[in-house]
Amino acid sequence: MTKRFVFGKAFDTEAVKDKPEACKEKIPYFENAETSSFSLEMDSSDIVYGLGENVRGINKRGFIYENFCTDQPEHNENKSSLYAAHNFFIVSGNKKNFGAFFDSPGKVTFDIGASSYSTLKVSIENTGYEIYIIENPTLELIIKEFRNLIGQSYIPPRWAFGIGQSRWGYTCEEDIRKIAENYRKNKLPLDMVYLDIDYMEKFKDFTVNKKSFPDFKNFVSDMKKNSVRIVPIIDAGIKMEDGFELYEEGKENNYFCKDKDGNDFIVGVWPGKCCLPDFLNPEAREWFGMKYKFLTDQGIEGFWNDMNEPALFYSEKNLEKVFDQVKEMKKLNIGLKESFALKDTILNLANNTDDYKSFYHCKDGKKIRHYDVHNLYGYNMTRAASEAFEKISPEKRILMFSRSSCIRLSQIRRNLDGRQYVQVAAHSPELENASIP
Repeated sequence: MTKRFVFGKAFDTEAVKDKPEACKEKIPYFENAETSSFSLEMDSSDIVYGLGENVRGINKRGFIYENFCTDQPEHNENKSSLYAAHNFFIVSGNKKNFGAFFDSPGKVTFDIGASSYSTLKVSIENTGYEIYIIENPTLELIIKEFRNLIGQSYIPPRWAFGIGQSRWGYTCEEDIRKIAENYRKNKLPLDMVYLDIDYMEKFKDFTVNKKSFPDFKNFVSDMKKNSVRIVPIIDAGIKMEDGFELYEEGKENNYFCKDKDGNDFIVGVWPGKCCLPDFLNPEAREWFGMKYKFLTDQGIEGFWNDMNEPALFYSEKNLEKVFDQVKEMKKLNIGLKESFALKDTILNLANNTDDYKSFYHCKDGKKIRHYDVHNLYGYNMTRAASEAFEKISPEKRILMFSRSSCIRLSQIRRNLDGRQYVQVAAHSPELENASIP
């Protein structure tokens, strides 16, 4: 059984389609000691599973997890936040067995026995959110009911279940061909090679470096003939460059996230100064999604979306502050304190919390602070692509990876024969019409 509890005015994350009626009773298992903070007393035998993509072992007890999608390449056990935010866990023990989904698009912190081994505490920064409690006698039934709540999983094309080679640093067609040749020479399986940002022209989305890949379409075709798909990267940031069509269109149509004054919010990513598409805006999603056609027209059948937490090297606003501080420090005899202060200032440029609080989305005519819906950004970038694939290649299943993710509803479509297929990528003959029961 699933019970839904509503607190405040919740932003609709669209994670659940057919929502149960909100319960008026007190939420079970948890004590609500203060606003947006819930605690649960655990027995010594209780095991806590879940939280999706995270560090540490299967049992999450004894650590604090901060679900706020973060560009964090160092995945050691001291890291509390990675690229994804999956706010679902199961408590399993002798006296209790239930699942809990905290449906909130902002930062949620799970202290699972770190401060006190017997206490599980959930802290939600947003004032509006929903909580789903799933009660069933077995873990399998809890998970099954949760999947019924949010929809079936995305199923990629069959070839995506093979072996893929991915490494930053392949800069040209010759590099990739040599990779495939060496795999075959050493009798190793290879089904796909991932292209990082070096295949692009000056790291600009939906471009190809013509010097490194003079005939990209023919290259993609040749690789496919040898049973190797090419899977290029797409980043979230759009390079600010006069004359760059993608930037000019986004600017003209107000498709970018804004600062508090309504100006395009400028950040630094791989190409330099960039703007971030407002993926909460359906028109911006449609615009960005249809740009994938540039690559599907050249034979590409799979993509990986990256830097979409979104990752920020700096904001233009904070970068100016650093320059001002450096200018002032040039007048000083820099000692210990000044040296560390300067270092901290520079290190705090990337993925700065104040930056995430400084730009806004527009949804249904309303201005929404990014920080409050941060965990939805990567999903909505990938949603832009998946919705476009329905128009670009309705008869083909497209592979789609996303570095940043959260729990969202998986839409289901039906084929003409009545069987169900996941909408996030269209069905393909290569799957031999594999259906979802």
